[in-house]
Amino acid sequence: MLTRKILSASISGVLFFILLGFFIPNPFGEPITSLSNYLGSVLVSISGYLLYGTPIILFYGIICSIISEKISVLISEKVKLDKAEFVLSGLLHASFGLVFSAYGLVASLLFFSVDRVIANRKMQVTGKQIVTALVLPIGVYVLCGGSLAAADFFSGGWKDLLV
Repeated sequence: MLTRKILSASISGVLFFILLGFFIPNPFGEPITSLSNYLGSVLVSISGYLLYGTPIILFYGIICSIISEKISVLISEKVKLDKAEFVLSGLLHASFGLVFSAYGLVASLLFFSVDRVIANRKMQVTGKQIVTALVLPIGVYVLCGGSLAAADFFSGGWKDLLV
């Protein structure tokens, strides 16, 4: 179960931060004046969200997801309803996510959804998949940073290197 949760956290975290970067490219509210300014802001914000948010999703999210699943399984066994476990687990995920406001709610429901897809497909998560999942946020972070550096270089920023 822990390997499935790690995979779910990594996938849902990267998806959430990419979406958040496109919808809130400039969290500090400065105006965006052009498409290139927007794309640069998106890359910077995705990098920032990944840098600070990934540890939260990996630690807090995984712990809360395991707790949610264990509690919902225990209660659904007592109540003897088939759908009780799914609904209760979703509600507990949402409750734990609300600690971080609406953003946490969306992230926790995305985590729950990805985890359910992986669980329903009865995927056997291998060690190679876990390593890939843990490298995924780092790879997206480096890709965003590299894109910004390349854009700066090709827009004339390389001239600053000569001075």
